[in-house]
Amino acid sequence: MRRTTLTAAVLLIAQAATAQPLNEAYILAPNDQTDSLQFGDHVDIHDGVIIVSGLGLWTVPVPGAAYLFDAATGTQLAKLDTPALEGPDQILFGAAIGANRAMVATRNWAFTGTYNPRVWLFDTTDPASPVFLTYIQPSDAGNSDDFGDSIAIDGSVAIVGAPGNAGAASFSGAAYLYDTTTGAELGKIIASDGASVDQFGWSVDLEGNLAIVGARWEDESAPNGGAAYLYDITDPANPVELAKLFSPMGDENDYFGYSVTIAGNLAAVGAMFDDDLGLDSGAVYIYDITNPGIPVLTKKLLASDGEDTDDFGWSVALEGTTLLACSRTDDDIHPGGGSAYLFDLTDPANPVELTKIVPSDTSANATFGWSCAIDGTTAVIGASQSDAVGPNQGQAYIFDIDLAPECLADTNGDGAVTPADFSAWVAAFNAMAPQCDQNGDGSCTPADFSAWVANYNAGCGS
Repeated sequence: MRRTTLTAAVLLIAQAATAQPLNEAYILAPNDQTDSLQFGDHVDIHDGVIIVSGLGLWTVPVPGAAYLFDAATGTQLAKLDTPALEGPDQILFGAAIGANRAMVATRNWAFTGTYNPRVWLFDTTDPASPVFLTYIQPSDAGNSDDFGDSIAIDGSVAIVGAPGNAGAASFSGAAYLYDTTTGAELGKIIASDGASVDQFGWSVDLEGNLAIVGARWEDESAPNGGAAYLYDITDPANPVELAKLFSPMGDENDYFGYSVTIAGNLAAVGAMFDDDLGLDSGAVYIYDITNPGIPVLTKKLLASDGEDTDDFGWSVALEGTTLLACSRTDDDIHPGGGSAYLFDLTDPANPVELTKIVPSDTSANATFGWSCAIDGTTAVIGASQSDAVGPNQGQAYIFDIDLAPECLADTNGDGAVTPADFSAWVAAFNAMAPQCDQNGDGSCTPADFSAWVANYNAGCGS
């Protein structure tokens, strides 16, 4: 087994670019929304389909629920149903979606003390008509394992966290690998240095043959400082621990590993209770994992306007070199309203903060940023405590995060600036079409011809 422990310190703050405000494309809420559903507790997106779960509230009781949405239209496609998902004491935890598969985790939160945690597997080939396939429980299931608190899917493999599992010691935690085609258990992951109450498995992600697992209460850097681990899962029955990540400048109760994400050669780890910009202001650590056995800490990210109790890094998501990092209790507009930050990690040593995202209907204690996910240029962000519709009903939001400047001279929209665009501009002028407006004054006039020539000569950066 090969493992690298990182100790080199890198304390850096991201550059901030000129903010480009983003407005949500759609606000999501289920057709059968109810008070205390806490819709938006978990979100995920794959290939144009979004899954959003609501935790529910056992004391009312309000059963948890999960729903599928069309990312292009914001339309609800389906509610994920099984007989067990309809019970009054059924609380939902993790939720994820991948290629033709969705998974949701449940727990019976009744006074019986029997939580019976399970993960339910659905075929979403037709997302408007999902088909329940089977439920999953680990081969060594325990009542207090918290199995399903975190889930991630890539290809035909899923990883499911069980931070309460006693794999190495009491509540040290574990993660399990599953075949999403059959639901078969493929392997179990335990930290090589797991200790009591580490909560390994609190957060998980995977891409290809690489998995990352967060242990928010691991103690190596400081008591409850937190850690994350990288694994080679080429042989899922025998996962290989490659490296352990922890903050070399971490403090007690930072919760490094509360959130994790990987994409390509990058990994990001949230430490929501980091105190660099004030008590519990939060931080996100960026790693170059080109060689996952020797990951390199390239940057410690802090929000450009971070303050006390923002919880920056509560949730994180990577797509390519685009990072979404959320502050669920940012109070710039309303106390506890929440926000999200978009970063360009093209140069991971010098990330650029592209914009800060706040929903149009932000309100106090909405916790916007409770959950987040990215697929392509579409982001979905949950606000599970939002009262916009009703008390703690929750909402989720879809954003187009493509911030590339519009190429106005490409009048025919073929992705290239060529003389053919002049003919397209003439046609747009004659038709008074929107493409005619080249100077941005909201009208189509002969002055737009000169503007088109200037835009053409500029080449739109191409």
